[in-house]
Amino acid sequence: MPEQHKAGSGDGRAARWAGQRSKRRAEMVDAAVAAISVHGPGVSTGQIAAQAGVPRPRLYRHFDDADDLYRAVARRAADLLSTSMSPVLEYRGGTAWELIETGVRTFVIWLSEHTDLYRYVMHRAVQDTEGVGAMVTDIRAALAARISEILRAYLNVLGLDTRIADPAAFGLIGLVESAARRWMNEPNALSREEFIHTVTGWVWGVVHHTLRDAGVELDPHEPLPSLPD
Repeated sequence: MPEQHKAGSGDGRAARWAGQRSKRRAEMVDAAVAAISVHGPGVSTGQIAAQAGVPRPRLYRHFDDADDLYRAVARRAADLLSTSMSPVLEYRGGTAWELIETGVRTFVIWLSEHTDLYRYVMHRAVQDTEGVGAMVTDIRAALAARISEILRAYLNVLGLDTRIADPAAFGLIGLVESAARRWMNEPNALSREEFIHTVTGWVWGVVHHTLRDAGVELDPHEPLPSLPD
């Protein structure tokens, strides 16, 4: 019995220590995100350490190396984007235009509010194709997969070939992200509202062409058909 009590106490201490380490690591990621907003996507680990209020070497008590820190920041960015997009991807009802515009608007606003964080992650993705790069690919794939589910559901209700949902979803993700990334670098070319309206029209154009090619005419401002529960 005494040995069991001793082992249990050790397990409790280990769990508390692991929880403390996880908390401190999350705080360091918070500091990194804050430092990026202050110093931009070229932020140094020294600036991140200063934001966290610790000497630079102490950062690496919580991360294996600089790449581990970069990947933790990328995961945080992915969580922020997923949280922002989640209500949109659960959207039901309304019109096709409203559904598309809501998705485009949510992504563009998120990008506008996290421009430096996005640039930081994308820059690292190019340099680290097996780490951050793979993570960025996974994020895009997850968003595209969810959009594909929505498209497939509506195509099925309309009696159309659902096989086109997947390539269409991935293509639309690429269109919106590429256009938004370019607009982000040249924001004075179009106001945010003008850009959102324009890109919504482009996405609808792809959807409209796909439906018309299958013999279906859908008014983008008429309510969408109901989906089965």
